[in-house]
Amino acid sequence: MSRHVPVNYADVLPMLGTAMLLLWFLLAGGSVRRRCAQAMLTMTGYLRPRPARAVEDTLRAAFAELDRDLAALLDHHAPGG
Repeated sequence: MSRHVPVNYADVLPMLGTAMLLLWFLLAGGSVRRRCAQAMLTMTGYLRPRPARAVEDTLRAAFAELDRDLAALLDHHAPGG
């Protein structure tokens, strides 16, 4: 005589959601192995994608301006100066 085992459907939903995302990703033409390798390398700090060139140039210009402003402030407040 078999007994009925109650199933908690809330435990199944995360697995079903993960399976659906994986299926969508595979159908979209992605490589799971490449994405996992990219994620692991990024998380460990060995591989970080370069920022966009425009973002990098903007940040460099902002830091250069900040450096000039700080140098002017420190020169202005220098003792004996």
